[in-house]
Amino acid sequence: MSRMRCAPIGDGACMVSPSDATRQVFPLPVGEDAAWIAEARRLQTVMCDAVFPIAPSVYIGPDTGMTAREWETASVRLPVVDLPRQRADQVTTAEMLGREDALISHYRRIVELAEKHGKTASLRPFPYFRTQPAIITRDEMLTAFPWNDDIQETRTILEMLAGSDDGPPRLLHDDQDQGWHILIAVMDGETCFIEWDAEGPPPAVGGYAVDAAAVARQARAALDRLRIIHDRLVRALGQDYWTDRPSPPRFPPVKRMRRALRWLFTTNPGSRLD
Repeated sequence: MSRMRCAPIGDGACMVSPSDATRQVFPLPVGEDAAWIAEARRLQTVMCDAVFPIAPSVYIGPDTGMTAREWETASVRLPVVDLPRQRADQVTTAEMLGREDALISHYRRIVELAEKHGKTASLRPFPYFRTQPAIITRDEMLTAFPWNDDIQETRTILEMLAGSDDGPPRLLHDDQDQGWHILIAVMDGETCFIEWDAEGPPPAVGGYAVDAAAVARQARAALDRLRIIHDRLVRALGQDYWTDRPSPPRFPPVKRMRRALRWLFTTNPGSRLD
């Protein structure tokens, strides 16, 4: 993961939360890398939350060799989720809390179709069980986080934002994936953020600045709602599809131990356990 060019500014050094889960200390950006902060559009009212994208269909065709048209025809449309929301393609925790049954039915239908058509490998955060952090206005999504899928990734961002109203000016988050970048910084009581899809430093325009204390309060509330909703979803479906799970080892631990012992005694006939 590449990083921005930064210069030390003493107390400005801070903890950045990169996507690979390792943590490094970085100062605030300077020079052309910081121009976007001064030019950020100041907003009075936003909402910080987590969203659950809603899939319109489930793909049941072959995994490779499909054209876009064939991909579309090999998908099963899902019923419209009966849940009042601002955007058709996603629902926020604020919209969803206490109304989880509609999304539970949606997810159950996805599981049924995947199991019926041998697509159980898709029953993981991407593509059908994603969660993403979001900063939203009444009319638009200000953040995309297109490479966030796993619910723990969403929690990590919200936890970072929940603490953004405390401490010195600092760079909170610096992440890049496949050409997409995001920067989140805190200074002078404001949380500033910008996303862009291009190489090089961030553009001078396109960033936003919001009240840090308000965003922190909203992030803490979103974390509480996300915990409750996630627990209810897992209980209803009987499995945690929203948390990414590493692929199981080729051999379970006991079998791996047996294989190791068999190899030991095969290559060292004199070896024995006393």
